[in-house]
Amino acid sequence: MADEKVVKYDEMGVMDGGTIGLPREMTREIWLEEVFPEWGTFLNYEIENFDVKPGTGVMWYFGGPSWALKSRGGAVFTVDLYAGPSIFTDYSYCGVCRTSGADKLWWMRLNPHVIDPWKFERLDAVCVTHHHQDHMDFYTISAALQTTNCKFIAPPESARRMMKNMGVPEERMIVAKVGEYVEIEDMRIDFAPNFDTIATKTGFDTPAPFEEVAVSFIFNTEGGNVAFLGDTLYHNGYRMVGEKYKIDVCTMNMGNNAPGYTDKMSPWDLWRISEALNAKVVIPMHHDNWANCYEDPEYLEYIVNNKAKEKGIDLRTVTLYPGARYEHPTDMDMGRYVYPDWRERMNWKKSVEYGPDAW
Repeated sequence: MADEKVVKYDEMGVMDGGTIGLPREMTREIWLEEVFPEWGTFLNYEIENFDVKPGTGVMWYFGGPSWALKSRGGAVFTVDLYAGPSIFTDYSYCGVCRTSGADKLWWMRLNPHVIDPWKFERLDAVCVTHHHQDHMDFYTISAALQTTNCKFIAPPESARRMMKNMGVPEERMIVAKVGEYVEIEDMRIDFAPNFDTIATKTGFDTPAPFEEVAVSFIFNTEGGNVAFLGDTLYHNGYRMVGEKYKIDVCTMNMGNNAPGYTDKMSPWDLWRISEALNAKVVIPMHHDNWANCYEDPEYLEYIVNNKAKEKGIDLRTVTLYPGARYEHPTDMDMGRYVYPDWRERMNWKKSVEYGPDAW
C-alpha cells in the first residue's frame, strides 16, 4: 500500500490523474499544496524551455493584469503579476471607493492561477506599473525575493513602498522614471507616461502627479515594441506618447463600470488609445478577473474591426485567455486565442478502441 500513496507529477508539475483517488492522508494544507496553482508549474516549465525565434517577441498572458515576456537571449520578465486571492477595499484607502463614494468594494477573482511565482527557474525583473495591490503584488514580490536574484522595476511611489514595506533591497530596485529606460540583458524597456487617474488618488488626500504613481512599460523586442499600460484611464496625452515612441502592440485594462464609478476603461477608450498610439495590435486585459467589472471582449472586437475599416487604419484586436502564449508578429492576426487540444499526441495505433489490436 505504501507505493499507492505516492502522488505522481510530471516534469511540469501536473498531477497524474490516476493517483488522485488513491488511499492516502488528506488535510487542508495538502489540498492547497496540490491544487494551487491550478496549472501547477506547467507554464513555468514552458517559459523556461521555450526558444524565442529570431525576429519575434513572445509573451504569456496569465489573466487579469498579469504577463510574462522572454527575450531572444532568454531573459524573463513579469509585468503586474498578481498571485493573490479575491480582495475587498474600503473608503479609507481605495481610489475607486473614494471617487464613487462606496464604503467597500468586493473584488471576486474569476481567472485561475496559472503560474507559480515560486517556481521560476530564471527571472530577470519583476515590473510593476503602479501601487495597487493586484499589480504591486505582495505574493509575487516575496517569492521573487526569496527564489531569484531579479531586479524590481516600478515608478517612484511603488518603489518606495516596495522597499519600505516589502523588503526589496535598494540595490535590487530600479526606479522607473518617465522618459528614461533600462537595458537588462538583451531587452530595452522604455518608461513612458501613464495616465492612471485612480492611482493618483489611491492612498493620497491630494492627488499625486501621474509620473510619481504610474508608468507605461515599452519592451523593445525583436518582433516589435510591446506597451503595457496597466490600469490607465483614457487621456489625450496618449497622442503625445504615440508620436514619441514606436508601439506595435499595446495592452491595457478594460471592463464594465457600474453607474457611479470609473475604474476600468470601456472598449471605446481602448480604441481611442490604440489609435493614438499608432499600434498595430490591441490586447485587452483585466476584463476577465474581477466579477464586478467583467466585460466581454466581443465589444472591443466589433468596435476596432469596424472603425479600423472605416478609417483605413491598420489595427486589429487579439483576445487572449489565461495561459495563452502570444508571439509577435506571427500571431497578430489570430483573433481569439484557441487552447491546444493536443491532437498531435493522439495515436490510433495505440488505441484500445479503434487501433489494430481492437479488432
